[in-house]
Amino acid sequence: MRILGVLDHNTYSCRALEDLANLCANTWADVTLLLLTPGEPNWEKSEDVIISLAKKFVEKTGADQGPYYLPDDINFKLQSDGSKIFVSKGKKGLILRVRTGDYSKEILREAQEIDSDLIVLGCSKGMECEWKGVLGLPKQIARDATCSVLVVKDTTKPNQIISFLDQSNVSQESLELINQMVTIHQAGLKIVGLMGEKGIVEKEDVQRKMLDIISYYNERGLHAWITFIEKSSIEDYVANATHEGMVALWIGKKSFFSRIFSRDLLGKLIEYARSSILILR
Repeated sequence: MRILGVLDHNTYSCRALEDLANLCANTWADVTLLLLTPGEPNWEKSEDVIISLAKKFVEKTGADQGPYYLPDDINFKLQSDGSKIFVSKGKKGLILRVRTGDYSKEILREAQEIDSDLIVLGCSKGMECEWKGVLGLPKQIARDATCSVLVVKDTTKPNQIISFLDQSNVSQESLELINQMVTIHQAGLKIVGLMGEKGIVEKEDVQRKMLDIISYYNERGLHAWITFIEKSSIEDYVANATHEGMVALWIGKKSFFSRIFSRDLLGKLIEYARSSILILR
């Protein structure tokens, strides 16, 4: 797995870094930490910031016993695209990158260059879910990225993960990411299945496929329970679920949810959710 952690100089990035570190401690993913800076960069300050964040990341993932390593002497190299980079050589890959320019374009560019499986970024407290000085950034990344996106809200840790899965198409990687969210937050797992109307698999098929998913989680020691909803109830149900805990929503190319949740509706879901949101692709 390759994960892109998107950071800036603000406190909500520290909250995102904590979730990122907990996830990486379990998965030993290859990680790129990307620091974004506005305007003309103060390279010395930016390098100090990302080094400080990287040290916290390495400490939280097990320090000397963990998969990541940072030497005492860290020298960034200027790249032809104007970014600066440092590549650390440990058991697993850790890259530190500083970029300037249009934040959204630079995040999506980095995710494409490293072929990221997951982007992790935080956002401010309250209903806005913003980055300081950048209007709508977390919403835009969640809508436009081609990989999964975890938007970490600066709130209390969720005690329940509500997972909306198009059970006929959901990927193994998405099932594992939900597994990791449940594990790192020590949360309960509620799985929501679709049934009922033409164009959606019938109830018997839903139950069989959902039982396969339940078996997957039971084999990993996770207790999960299922509820079924009709197509007409999806939008309201998902919106209400954001008040109960962390929502994990599967919107891959073959997912039925990708046809229900437009880009604007997905943005509103992220903005108004009280807890973190995991968009699975």
